[in-house]
Amino acid sequence: MDIMNCIPGTTLRLYSVSFRNVPVSIKTVISYIKVKTLTPKICSDDIELLILIPSTTWNFKQRDAIRRTWGNAKSSDAKTKVVFFTGQCINDTLQEVLEEEMALFRDVVQENIIESYQSLAEKSIALLRWASSNCPKVTYALKTDDDMFINIQNLVNVLRERKPTKAILGFKPPNPSPVRHKGSKYYVSRKQYSKDRYPPYISGTAYVMTGDIISALYNSTRYVPLLFIEDVYITGMCREQIGAEAICLPGFASSKSNGKINGKNFEKRIAGHHFSPQDIIQMWDELMRE
Repeated sequence: MDIMNCIPGTTLRLYSVSFRNVPVSIKTVISYIKVKTLTPKICSDDIELLILIPSTTWNFKQRDAIRRTWGNAKSSDAKTKVVFFTGQCINDTLQEVLEEEMALFRDVVQENIIESYQSLAEKSIALLRWASSNCPKVTYALKTDDDMFINIQNLVNVLRERKPTKAILGFKPPNPSPVRHKGSKYYVSRKQYSKDRYPPYISGTAYVMTGDIISALYNSTRYVPLLFIEDVYITGMCREQIGAEAICLPGFASSKSNGKINGKNFEKRIAGHHFSPQDIIQMWDELMRE
């Protein structure tokens, strides 16, 4: 099958990243591994922050950049664990490369979900299911996109100071209302959602869930009617169903700082959005530089 089926306008070699440059002995072993699900190990009981990252199947460079920077275990003094969640792609070549990545890092969960904007809510349900089953004693869980830059130490410091419980925290959009314009990708019909306003919700680019609600939040998805707008569904409708609080947390933002790429902008911030893998690596180097 042609890789073009999955990545329009490009080829697989453009997505070759550092995990492929491993010793031949390891690659030889991997070539004999034919397991479709090389899922991460369950969490140890002392994980303070579980980091859950929905990621498109072919976003190898994004995942590689996160592992090398803010997703690295040494990025903070907290005990953390990073897990990526991908969907399916009808392409044997791409699947083979993904399985190499899964075997090397053991931090990718592949779900039986088609990669699309419309399926983002399904992917978030899947990560909640995985977290509730494999990390039941985690203190906090951060769900974040793979084009985000996160200062994990700043986030951990705030959580330790505030000690929130039964809550979801992050950027809280004002005046949440459904988009009724049919030309928008955010269009929601009256049949899909009949009310004129959404419940208060936290932006899906990055939000923190306290560990005491993860199982209840997942269970609520079994009976709260699905809405494809992921953040509204998970952090608004399902959160409201279980009686958890939506808290605006300073330091979260959905855009770059004045359109500029500079890691020093994150000395006091927690999160920013729309960064390329190259941006993330550059910003991390700048942030770590004395």
